[in-house]
Amino acid sequence: MSGTPRRCLELQNSSTHIAKAVEILCEGGLVALPSETVYGLGADATSEVAVRKIFAAKQRPAGHPLIIHVADIETARTFSNDFNEVAETLGSTFWPGPLTLLVKRSTKVIDEITGGRETVALRVPAHKTFRTVLTAFSQNGSGAIAAPSANLYGSVSPTTAQHVLSDMGNLIDAVLDGGHCVVGIESTIVDCTVDPPVILRQGAVTLELINAALKPIGVAAAEEFNGDSRAPGMKISHYAPRAVVKLFENMESLSTYAKQCDVSAIPYVSITGNADRDLYARELYSLIRDADGLHPQEILVLLPESIDIGVAIRDRLFKAAAPH
Repeated sequence: MSGTPRRCLELQNSSTHIAKAVEILCEGGLVALPSETVYGLGADATSEVAVRKIFAAKQRPAGHPLIIHVADIETARTFSNDFNEVAETLGSTFWPGPLTLLVKRSTKVIDEITGGRETVALRVPAHKTFRTVLTAFSQNGSGAIAAPSANLYGSVSPTTAQHVLSDMGNLIDAVLDGGHCVVGIESTIVDCTVDPPVILRQGAVTLELINAALKPIGVAAAEEFNGDSRAPGMKISHYAPRAVVKLFENMESLSTYAKQCDVSAIPYVSITGNADRDLYARELYSLIRDADGLHPQEILVLLPESIDIGVAIRDRLFKAAAPH
C-alpha cells in the first residue's frame, strides 16, 4: 500500500471486489466508495495513520473535519457523548440517507477526524454498495469509515468512478465502482449542538423536510460562513473547476453575456441545467467536469430556482464561482 505513484485498483460491484475493498480498509489503505451523494475517499476512521493518508492524498488542509460513516444509528450513538433529541429525531427520520449530523464527540473519536474540535460529523449512507462495505468492515474492522469526496481539495466532486480515477488514480489504493451517484451533491449537514439546530450545508434533505421532522423545534438556515470550518464544504471557494465560473439568474442574461464573449473572442461553455432540479443536482458535477474538459476560459451557468434542492445546487455553484 505504500509508495507513490501507484496504480489504483478498479474494483467492480461484486462480492469478491467488495471483500478486497474491505481488506484494503482493514490494512489502513484508501478506497474510493460510491454513495448516493458523491464518491467518498474511504479510510478507517479510527486509525490516525489511515486518516492522515486522506489528508495527504487530497492535499486537504490539516484540521479540516471529516465525516464518519457508519452502518446504523446505534453505531452512530457510540461516537457521540450527547446524541440528543434533535439528532435522534433526524437520524431516525432520514437515515440511511444524505444527511450528516454534527454532534458532541465521544472519546472514541480521534482528533484527526475533528481537527481537535469537540464535535463530530456522522452519517449513515443509503448506497447499497457502501452499506455492504460498512457491514463487512464492522465484522472485520472498526466499522467506521471517514470518507470526504474523492477528489483533490476544493475541486469538483466526483459522481462516477471514472471521475475518481482521473483525479486520484495514482494517489489511492482502489476505487469501487458503484455507478453514477443518484443524488449527485454532498449531504445536508445539520448542527445538532446548538439551539435551535442550524443547517451548515444544504443538500437533498431540504430545510423544509428538516423543519417538518423537527416540529415545533424548527431549524434556521446557516448564514454565509467565512471563518474556520465547523464542518466539511463550508469553505467559500469549493467545488471549483479550472475555468472561471459565471452565474446567471435567467437565460436572457446568460445569452447576452455569451454574445459579448463571442464578440471579445472569449472561449466559453454554457451549462443551462435542467428544469427537473433533482436531475440537475444529479448531473451538476458531470456537467461542470465535461465543460471544464473543453478548456474554456469561462463556464456560464444558469442558476436553478431557489426552491427545495435548488438551494443546494445554488450553494455549490456560488462556491464554484468564488475566487480561488
